[in-house]
Amino acid sequence: MKSKKLLLNTFDYELFLGQRSGSVDDCLLTPTNLVLDVLLKHNMKAIFFADTTHLLKLKEYAARYDKCHRDFELVKTHLQTLVREGHYVFPHIHPHWLDAVYLPEINEWDLSNVTKYRFNSITNEDREKLFNGSVNLLYEILSYVNPDYKIDSYRSGGWCIQPFEDFKPFYQKNNIKYDFSVLGGFYLFSSVQFFDFSKAPEKSIYNFSNDVTIEDPNGEFTEFNLSSIKPSAFQRAMHRVWLKTLHRVFNDHSYNRGKGQIAQQLKNEGVKGGSKVQNILTSNHERVSVELLTKPKVNHYLSYLEKNDYMHFISHPKMLIKHHLKSFDKFLTAARELYDIETDFRKMV
Repeated sequence: MKSKKLLLNTFDYELFLGQRSGSVDDCLLTPTNLVLDVLLKHNMKAIFFADTTHLLKLKEYAARYDKCHRDFELVKTHLQTLVREGHYVFPHIHPHWLDAVYLPEINEWDLSNVTKYRFNSITNEDREKLFNGSVNLLYEILSYVNPDYKIDSYRSGGWCIQPFEDFKPFYQKNNIKYDFSVLGGFYLFSSVQFFDFSKAPEKSIYNFSNDVTIEDPNGEFTEFNLSSIKPSAFQRAMHRVWLKTLHRVFNDHSYNRGKGQIAQQLKNEGVKGGSKVQNILTSNHERVSVELLTKPKVNHYLSYLEKNDYMHFISHPKMLIKHHLKSFDKFLTAARELYDIETDFRKMV
């Protein structure tokens, strides 16, 4: 009898969040459809955290620009397809979309103004507008497919879920019970992202009440901790060589789809915890992700799954190339042969 493994496939369904967003077709529709092909092949569920701040902005501009109206309709239909095919769609908020500048000549967005990147940096009025508006918009879109569809989960943009007291009233008002924002053991204090999960419980799934890094067995919220690995120096070197070869020889790369934010690190005084605590910008540890998975790492991912009963991917369709998906397919094929795989998060709690 095969041993059971919990495998969470989560994707941040978003454009690039810097000077040039990239297009809906290149960053969302095309790569996500390739992801769906792999998931369908293996009969696996996934969670797509849709950037609802992008959707709210598209809806706002749809009356003025035909291309924004087109993009909104395309994404809306695509999200409905995801739910129709058995996957989950939940909100994902990047507040600096409030200051996004539309570039009509190329039908993209400039999000280089990051003064409102964190939920903590915006007014309560804007928090209500973005959080409540995000949940309501998704209900409007997804109830067309399933009138009983439940939006009870969330991932914060850029992992910036702290302080949780900023989010808690909106979680309670909108019946959000499940959070997917914590990358346990990592921290980053930068000009863009700001989070500290250095003291998060070393648990896959745990309950909390007022702080995502403090377990409360009776807490009303549940955290699904993201997974991380530490490839060897040889694996990291082979990974870099492989990517260069794919780019130069096979023209398989995600470059030029858009431009993201470049974080400038700030002082991180006060973070302690020894070798188990990792600065995400400088660490040799890395999150488990489809866009970081290449052929040299497949066996390392399988080794992780052998040693752990839970594995949580956080990936971004905008970053994926064909080789990433081939490697993901290879990993899933081997995992299914070895284990009984559960991918529905509702069956994990």
